[in-house]
Amino acid sequence: MTRVRVVARGKEPFRCISGVPVMPDASLDEADDAEIICLPNFRIGILTPPRDVLGPEIDWVVDRHASGARLATACSGSALLADAGLLDGEEATAHWSMSEVFQKRYPKVDFCPDRTLTFAGEGDSIVMSGGMASWQDLALYLIARYIGPEHAAKSARFYCVDPKPDGQRHYAAPMRRLQSEDAVIHECQAWLAEAYSKRDAVGRMISRSGLPRRTFDRRFRAATGYSPKDYVKSLRVEEAKQFLEMDGLSVDAIADAVGYADPRAFRRLFKKMTGLSPAEYRRRFSSRGFLSAR
Repeated sequence: MTRVRVVARGKEPFRCISGVPVMPDASLDEADDAEIICLPNFRIGILTPPRDVLGPEIDWVVDRHASGARLATACSGSALLADAGLLDGEEATAHWSMSEVFQKRYPKVDFCPDRTLTFAGEGDSIVMSGGMASWQDLALYLIARYIGPEHAAKSARFYCVDPKPDGQRHYAAPMRRLQSEDAVIHECQAWLAEAYSKRDAVGRMISRSGLPRRTFDRRFRAATGYSPKDYVKSLRVEEAKQFLEMDGLSVDAIADAVGYADPRAFRRLFKKMTGLSPAEYRRRFSSRGFLSAR
């Protein structure tokens, strides 16, 4: 008989991230027979190692996995498995905003921010889903694997869920947080936030810095994680998204507004970075599109 239980460290009620009340059905000690464990999204602060707060939970998951339990994670839940070393040498995904955390804290993990589902472990004993809404794709996968594809198809139809995920690239914004350790790069980032569309923005930025190009490139990459050229591309594409979502200017006009004299080059770059053409992005994410869908 299948039992679905909410398991926590203790059985006392608590409130999760958004204040939703949770009533655990069992404590960790009472759930040592769990066969499929689903780890939800969690928030403990980006600078806090998960084990510092969720040590008992991580140890329980590791122990159950060693005993044969299958693991599934939604959004940032995969960070718990990475913290336990279960994802070393494996592909993993989570919400795209976790890219920097995985890069710095879990360098042995091959983080794939544009994937909706990834698999790890012997026999794909671990499955991870990316952005928060991709839990739907995770649910359909679990139904298909453990109950049957026909049941997954029926569930998708009943709940009006598209069973063909296409990744997160078109949702992701570049991590453009201003940093303060390198004052020169900080000033360049602040200038570029307004001047990204200027002709030869990279060259102008380097001139403003007063640094040799090679030195500037090295310091910029160390501070931001991007090359100067890729950083400018990311800024331009992100600004183009905002224009497309407002649904006013033509694509050619948007290309010019963000710094591209050649609209064809802009279209190629936009699709490469987002997985969608500008027209497709507009249809999917413009305010007009959202209103017409309701």
